[in-house]
Amino acid sequence: MSEETDRRVGLVRCADYDREAVERATRRCLDLLGGMGAFVQPGQRVLLKPNLVRAMSPDRAVTTHPAVVAAVARLVREAGGHPIIADSPGGPYSAAILRLTYRKTGMDQAAAWGEAELNYNAESTQVSYAEGLTLRRLDIIQALLDADVVINLPKLKTHNLTTLTVAVKNLFGLVPGSVKIGYHAKLQENWRFCEGLIDLLTYVKPALHIVDAVVGMEGNGPSGGDPRPIGALLAGADALAVDVAAAALVDIPPLDVPTTRAAAQRGLTTGRLEDIVLLGDPLAELRVPGFRRGA
Repeated sequence: MSEETDRRVGLVRCADYDREAVERATRRCLDLLGGMGAFVQPGQRVLLKPNLVRAMSPDRAVTTHPAVVAAVARLVREAGGHPIIADSPGGPYSAAILRLTYRKTGMDQAAAWGEAELNYNAESTQVSYAEGLTLRRLDIIQALLDADVVINLPKLKTHNLTTLTVAVKNLFGLVPGSVKIGYHAKLQENWRFCEGLIDLLTYVKPALHIVDAVVGMEGNGPSGGDPRPIGALLAGADALAVDVAAAALVDIPPLDVPTTRAAAQRGLTTGRLEDIVLLGDPLAELRVPGFRRGA
């Protein structure tokens, strides 16, 4: 994909989680980027990676809303792909935990609405990644390795380590369950943790990122904050461009997000909003002032 395409981010107004409204907004957002067919080919297994950090109700604004996941799954089906919803919440990684998480977060409904498969395979694999600067070996859920394409579906919310958790941070859910604790122990300094997240991003190489910013979460993230209506969806092929746009949307300087800063130090982004090609609805009309950061 060209550099110009990589810097494009679709930004579309979406006032609430009415399923039809979300599907219209999702379709419009992707049409700005060439449609789902630009990212998914017929017959491909497409991993949809929402943020399912904890088994909590969607109205808490901690997890990606099922209406967004279902809309993306339906568009994947239209493009001829086979959508599979998969994530690894914190704590033990097992089929039983996944079943509980899918029920509490509404992913079972999303799968039914979007004709998607739910992943119950709790196997994982350690892979070598010689190109990693901080992580030369990665522990990855098997569902990722079995997929042809990854579509990242983060929630726009605060995080106590990374200021915001959007496209880059959401990929940490591909590290299985309690293994995440070991990564936090190994990467205790915040800058090293963020460097590790950039390694994970460059290994996974998602084809597309679609952000649920209809209702975000502010304050004590990633799971103890307060819902904050934002009224938008964002989409782009480049996680870093999406994260820059998402930060600007909630009026946080993009380089205040340490994952973006770490990527900028590697030359992967400038972290400047001026270098992002924003398409769709005007940012000025959707920007949310006074978005509360975590402690």
